[in-house]
Amino acid sequence: MSSTPVQDAMADMSLEESNPTRSASFRESDADITFKSSDNVLFGIHRKNLQTSTGVFPPAEFSPDGEVVPLSEDAETLEILFQFVYPRRHPTLLETPFLILAKVSEAAEKYQVFGAMNICNIRMEQALPRFPVEVLNYAAKHGYPNLVEAAVPCLLDMPMEIVVQKLSDSLVVPW
Repeated sequence: MSSTPVQDAMADMSLEESNPTRSASFRESDADITFKSSDNVLFGIHRKNLQTSTGVFPPAEFSPDGEVVPLSEDAETLEILFQFVYPRRHPTLLETPFLILAKVSEAAEKYQVFGAMNICNIRMEQALPRFPVEVLNYAAKHGYPNLVEAAVPCLLDMPMEIVVQKLSDSLVVPW
């Protein structure tokens, strides 16, 4: 009996989930926490680096005991984000496309990866002329009043219906 395309896809997904790939950059054998991206890539990270460079990742008393900690971000986002938790030169994000920058910025804020938060804020400000509504949403959500203030003039030349469509609900009424 032959299977349907849906059954084949489900089998492929199940096989993929049981056989995750490892990040080429974060695969140290002595890493004591393993995170899994939403697209099934494993990242081995050292707890001490998380403790010194982030505010939200698992505290010292957290012990996954060999378990894999699933995260909602994709591998591309985590590959960039985790570079900020190690004591080395951090990525500048200068050539990073805006959609990726936006995902990394959200993850940096979510997990309070302090080095990444700073550079993402700078890069979001530089993206303001091309992505004013998106930058305004980011700035308002994460408490960057100077960036909110800088974004408003960029929106004045845009049609109101486009701005309102793209603004987060919490900003529509004040706008």
